[in-house]
Amino acid sequence: MFRSRRFWYVTVAILVVSGGIAAYYFTTSNGIETSAEALEVQTTVARQGEITVSATGAGTVISAIDVELSFATSGILDELLVHVGDDVQVGSELARLQNIDAQQSLADAELQLLQTTMQTDGSATESGVSYDDIAVEQAQIILELAQAELDDLLNWEPDDADVALAEENLKAAEASYSAAVSQEASTGYNNQVSKINLEQAERDLANAQGNYNTAFDQGREWETFYDEPTCREGQGGAIPCTGETFKVLIERERESATNALTRAQDNLAIAQANYNGALAGTSYSSSINAQSSIVAAEKAVEDALSGPTEDEIRLAETAVRQAELALQQARLNRESNALKLAQDQLKVDANRVALEETTLVAPMDGTVMAVNAAVGESVAGPVIVLADLEQPLVEVYIDETDLATVGLGHEVEVVFDALPDDTFVGHVVQVDPMLSDFGGVSVVRAVVQLDSDSFAKPQTLPVGLNATVEVIGGRAQNAVLVPVEALREISPGEFAVFVMEDNEPQLRFVEVGLMDFSFAEILSGLESGETVTTGIVETN
Repeated sequence: MFRSRRFWYVTVAILVVSGGIAAYYFTTSNGIETSAEALEVQTTVARQGEITVSATGAGTVISAIDVELSFATSGILDELLVHVGDDVQVGSELARLQNIDAQQSLADAELQLLQTTMQTDGSATESGVSYDDIAVEQAQIILELAQAELDDLLNWEPDDADVALAEENLKAAEASYSAAVSQEASTGYNNQVSKINLEQAERDLANAQGNYNTAFDQGREWETFYDEPTCREGQGGAIPCTGETFKVLIERERESATNALTRAQDNLAIAQANYNGALAGTSYSSSINAQSSIVAAEKAVEDALSGPTEDEIRLAETAVRQAELALQQARLNRESNALKLAQDQLKVDANRVALEETTLVAPMDGTVMAVNAAVGESVAGPVIVLADLEQPLVEVYIDETDLATVGLGHEVEVVFDALPDDTFVGHVVQVDPMLSDFGGVSVVRAVVQLDSDSFAKPQTLPVGLNATVEVIGGRAQNAVLVPVEALREISPGEFAVFVMEDNEPQLRFVEVGLMDFSFAEILSGLESGETVTTGIVETN
């Protein structure tokens, strides 16, 4: 190479000779002319030709990718599905561990996940409702019922119609009792009283039925949706507003009408029974029935006048609080089961991965280079070595003095020791940024990729095959060439030559391209066929 020590020795010699040539043609400062016979100047003709700058090194075939494959966990090798030299595709199964335990663990985890899913996810059930949804809805219903009952107790007020009806029933019962007592004296009188009571009960029932029909008239349905407060007008002037809405009033009126109708029906049944008893002529039964009616009527009056007790309210409040806690517990259970569902899903995923990891799968297309275990053995490390041999690479080492010649993309010619008659071509795809030690010598390590057209030959290139590699640093064809002895380096990177014009050497600057140990490419400043001097060195 032109940057080696030899190049600099030649350069120094050229400079010395050039100085001598200059002295040959020019006089010195003291005016004494140098004899032309002292030095014989040699010349040569610039010609057209080819020049190549290259560096040669030793190379070895390596795989593009070399992967050692291992199982994620240790175990007993159950199946070996490939052999050394087999070509496999990405995703191909290569080997398998014993996996009965892994299969069982996955099945158990999937079953647990299904159970948890039904507990909390309604979409997993045929009914579309989960157990947690049912529990929350039931707790909500119980709370609403308990709250409604408590509200009724807290907002209780005596119903005038109920009180009046109860009092009338009491009077009727008392009258029935009086009639029963005097029945012994006059059966006909008793029968008459019983009939009066029966007729009164029928009238009361008719009145209750009329009130019921009025309360549930379809024309008043609008009141059930009207939440605005209203005032009621009564005898003796307007009654002050209570703040109650139409909806509350109609609901209370309907409830009172329903209760009154029920009582009227009950009273009618009692009156009918009394009447029947009177007709039977049994004064004892009539007296007992009448006494019972009085007791029942008195109790009805008491119930109509008295509100809920503190104990009843306290029990209702306790029932509401218990219902609230039950609803919160149902919701917490649903949240807890949702977390458990996520945990069970993670367990299924982990067990599925564990099962998949018992099968060794090819991560790429390649060739099996080595199998390091046999079926039945316990394995814990690399089992199979897989390499990509589709486009083999050549690892080459070049002397560090040729560093300038080696670069990414540079053309390469390769001749393998086993195939001396074939020349493969390629290009440099990698140059290590740090020098390597090769047999005690600092070298440049590079990687060469063979061109697909060059490699399309019947023979294969096994890994480890040795070769001689020539890296082409530059190549020029039909270039103007002169011997390196003709060059005069004026300054770093600037050159000139002495061109013979009329048998006299004339200094001319030239642009130099490629240069090897013998010739230099002249890019400009000199034409092919022109004669240049080479000092005292004779060239061909």
